[in-house]
Amino acid sequence: MVIGRKNAALYPHVRAKHPDEWGSVSLSEAAKLVCDYRPESWPTLFATHKYIMGRPIEFVPHMQSQRLALTYDVRPDNHVVKLQRVVDMVRQRSPELEAFIEKARGLILTAREKANESWDEPPSRVVVKDVTFSTDDRTILDVLHLALRRTRNTCIDPFSGVVTSIIKRIGLHAHKMVDDVCLRQFLIEMGEMAPWEDIVTQRKELNLDLTLDEESQRARDEHALVQRSLSLLRPSRAKGKQPLGPEDFYDRDPVEHLRHDFGSLPVYVIDDVSAEELDDGLSVEPVLNEPGSAWIHVHIADPTVILPPTHIISEAARRMGSSAYFIHRTWPMLPPSLTHDRLSLGSHSRKGEPEPVLTFSFKINAEGNMVDYDVKAGLIRNVKRVDYDSVDRLLGNGGVQFGYPFEAPQTPEISHVPVLESKDVENMRLMDNLTRKFRQRNRQTLNPFIFSAPSGTLVANAKPIRGAPTTPAWNASYYRGFPNLTYQVYSQKTMERGSRLLVADCMKTASRVASRWFAAKGVPMLRRSARPPIALEDNRDIERLIARMDEDGFVDHTELLQTKLHIPPVEYILKPGMHWSMGIPEGEGYVRVTSPLRRYNDLVAHWQIKDVLLRPKASTRPFTPGWLTTYATEVLEYEKLWKHSDRSHRMQWTLMYIKRFLDHPNPPSDRVDPLQSLSAYITESGRKRDLLTNVFQCHIPSLGLPATIITPRTTDIPVGQYVNVRVKDIQVGLKALFMVELCGA
Repeated sequence: MVIGRKNAALYPHVRAKHPDEWGSVSLSEAAKLVCDYRPESWPTLFATHKYIMGRPIEFVPHMQSQRLALTYDVRPDNHVVKLQRVVDMVRQRSPELEAFIEKARGLILTAREKANESWDEPPSRVVVKDVTFSTDDRTILDVLHLALRRTRNTCIDPFSGVVTSIIKRIGLHAHKMVDDVCLRQFLIEMGEMAPWEDIVTQRKELNLDLTLDEESQRARDEHALVQRSLSLLRPSRAKGKQPLGPEDFYDRDPVEHLRHDFGSLPVYVIDDVSAEELDDGLSVEPVLNEPGSAWIHVHIADPTVILPPTHIISEAARRMGSSAYFIHRTWPMLPPSLTHDRLSLGSHSRKGEPEPVLTFSFKINAEGNMVDYDVKAGLIRNVKRVDYDSVDRLLGNGGVQFGYPFEAPQTPEISHVPVLESKDVENMRLMDNLTRKFRQRNRQTLNPFIFSAPSGTLVANAKPIRGAPTTPAWNASYYRGFPNLTYQVYSQKTMERGSRLLVADCMKTASRVASRWFAAKGVPMLRRSARPPIALEDNRDIERLIARMDEDGFVDHTELLQTKLHIPPVEYILKPGMHWSMGIPEGEGYVRVTSPLRRYNDLVAHWQIKDVLLRPKASTRPFTPGWLTTYATEVLEYEKLWKHSDRSHRMQWTLMYIKRFLDHPNPPSDRVDPLQSLSAYITESGRKRDLLTNVFQCHIPSLGLPATIITPRTTDIPVGQYVNVRVKDIQVGLKALFMVELCGA
């Protein structure tokens, strides 16, 4: 009770200064503010936690770190004021709320009519100029937007009462309960969200700029920063030996005098046609007098030629962690104006200039052993860009076969094959043969098994896909049509073939070379490590899986599910540890170095390498073991965040696609319908849902999606067994849920 009386003023002390910005407070900080007597004691901390959790209008448990770090998000002052205003409207049945409800009914009915008549049109937004929103209308809509935000199940949702009251009084939504699925549909039909609006990328913890680049103040500021930094590179502005400021690029290439010139050696940049950041190329040099031996050089784009770790851009890259690739849009880690014009491979050769690179080289002999390696700063001059499919056709080794469940089988289109000389084809075939031998030799060392379930995704014909305006609209609007998307199913087994496997193997080997090089130099660096699976019940489970591997090391996912294995999580460690699934033994290690344009971790490795090249005998390095150990926690946290976000995002979009397929008002008579016959395998043992039903988790390979089966309590299906299912329900809200039911053969 003492805390209850004294901390009535906690919120004003911890909210952000700007009325529209979120704040943050830890439990220990809050306890010190509200209690003078032993604020660090467990009773005080517990009482403070109970008080904060009892004020959900002002405080929200942090989604990622509340349990471990005991932190809370503090709502912006404007959010609190608006919510309290709408709560008062609902309680008083105010005339302003009644007017909003009447206006909403008309807009929703119009939106439904327009959506049906424009089902197959391209996406568009139509502004209704004769319907405007009042200030009170806008406040209500803003609060409904704020309500569509993830919260922990352990806290009270202060929005649920007003959301339920408003939507039920409008009376046009037949949902059994007003939940996030219903609220999302309401906002779409009010013109506040596009039917294809992405919810995941709006999460506060991702901190993504949702405004399109051409309209974004953040993008304009970023571009201006790049231009200012580039302008300081002029000779007249040379800074000599002065320390670099936060907007200073390197005046000159720090390792210019150390670069190895690869001359006219062809460098093949192999990637997707639509690739946005080109950061690696391959070349090969046969070894004279050693038949069957050759050096493979992995040339990596070198952003550290101008970008120091002290630059504002570098600090922003650390906060972001990596580029973010979503179906509807990409958010690059580094500014596009810098990447495309100066850093991406090919940006210099287009101007007739040599390309600065960091090169990771390895020598493979005729038996498939790596017998030598090297790391050097380089210059390449003969860059040849070619796409994966073209390389596969040139080599005749078969490319990736994606699944397209919603399309009729078609003969693959023959895309343009770049004009390459016979020597180029010979070089690619040599690299393909060498990496195959090296891969087979590695399998004799650890022989790991690989498993992966098919995954579904969507491919957009054009990006970015524009959603609703990011600023409040004062005129009503509605949406027509939907983006043109292609449903695609793939798996690791289908992807790791042909030229994609060649490139992937070279990138993995370059990362192994980096680890060996750092170890030989005695220089600290983070290594990505993964221990082998652990049999929880029967040690023979692992032996049985190894016996069932195919020639590429893959085992069927259902067979893996039927074993009791613990898969240890990935770690980042300083010592050269094992990476079991990649076949990398203890003592060698794996340092990520091949994607510095899109991963900050790789940038750190590049800066450390440059320092070793410049100061080979130095006793200290820019990134110390202590710094790297602390940073390892950051890497794991953001990898977990982006992985979970990507999975949720793709689930939302694929289920939007399927739901739209099912809801089509006038489906073509000749359309392919893969939903008529679905087969799924059980991925988890059934668990009790309620007194009458069980729930099973399953995976549908043909769609590449997980789903939930609800069955009578008496049903028992073993893990790994295939069952026939049909679609029961699709829910797209803050989470996307795919519900199926058992059906006959």
